Amino acid sequence: MSEKFQWFNDIKFTRDDHTGYYLNSTIRKRMHIYVWEYYNGKIPKGYEVHHKDFDRSNNDISNLQLLTRSEHRKLHSESLTQEQRDWKRNNLNVNARPKAIEWHKSEEGKKWHSEQAKVTLAKTHQQVEMVCVNCGKSYIGEYKSKFCSNNCKSAYRRKSGVDNITEICAICGLEFQTNKYRKSQTCSRHCAMIYKWRIQNESKKSNQDG
Repeated sequence: MSEKFQWFNDIKFTRDDHTGYYLNSTIRKRMHIYVWEYYNGKIPKGYEVHHKDFDRSNNDISNLQLLTRSEHRKLHSESLTQEQRDWKRNNLNVNARPKAIEWHKSEEGKKWHSEQAKVTLAKTHQQVEMVCVNCGKSYIGEYKSKFCSNNCKSAYRRKSGVDNITEICAICGLEFQTNKYRKSQTCSRHCAMIYKWRIQNESKKSNQDG
């Protein structure tokens, strides 16, 4: 078993038997974080310090690595044994989820949800300066809006090809890509002229026969 106490920069850190991390309650910081910041400065927002050998008692700077929060969690998740995964899943179902459901149904939980809904609504409808992703012009719009107008929104969809479908040309029989809302019958201007001429001739012939 690892030592109960460790020292760094004349500061005493005590092992938390529950988590395995070493902590100094006076500065309220875990040892691996303190060591990293001692050598590298403050940890950027969204990043965490990882023990390369997964040993929380090995807090030498050579064993510490800065990762994004998502990278760190993914790395630890992949290192779990099947037994550990089953324990975490069971603990979540038996303890965490029932308590979470109970809290969300409580008056405190309902109040929190109400306040969060107001914050989200206010933020969503907040008028800010944006840049249109289609034309590049600045405009005043709601938070998270992407386009300065419906015309730019439609133009962007056409350029992205998200609404494109494959059709068969009514004249030459070749496949071609077209927007599903345009209902094109031909693959080119040349084929379109022939198609139009055929339709007009068929209409004239129908009128004459009638």
